[in-house]
Amino acid sequence: MGLSLVSPEAVEAAPCTYQCESNQIRFVPGQAITIEFVNNTNGMVSLERVLDIDLHWLRPDAEFAIETMVGADDNMSLVFWDENNRSVNAVLHRPNAETLKIELLPSGHDSDRVVHVNNDGRVLVY
Repeated sequence: MGLSLVSPEAVEAAPCTYQCESNQIRFVPGQAITIEFVNNTNGMVSLERVLDIDLHWLRPDAEFAIETMVGADDNMSLVFWDENNRSVNAVLHRPNAETLKIELLPSGHDSDRVVHVNNDGRVLVY
């Protein structure tokens, strides 16, 4: 009776869907996605898509979504900050294959200002 060994390359980890870290979510270049923002802070949060003129104000407990195509724009970046020009924490979720959900939370000492969707499909927070 022989043992069957499975190489690490053959086993693919399940994609992160909840409370993901930077670079744990990847979309396919050319894929249409929805990016949802949920403001779970106590104040207003400003959202701005780099290279776009529009600035959006997101009230507490409010949601905002945009539709985009991965790789159609040069490394899409979404910048956010609270009404006092402070950073907030961004927690990434992928509730389904076509959605990136960004939950904005009150910040401690470590905080975020940008969610960046690379043309290769990687999602980074910094």
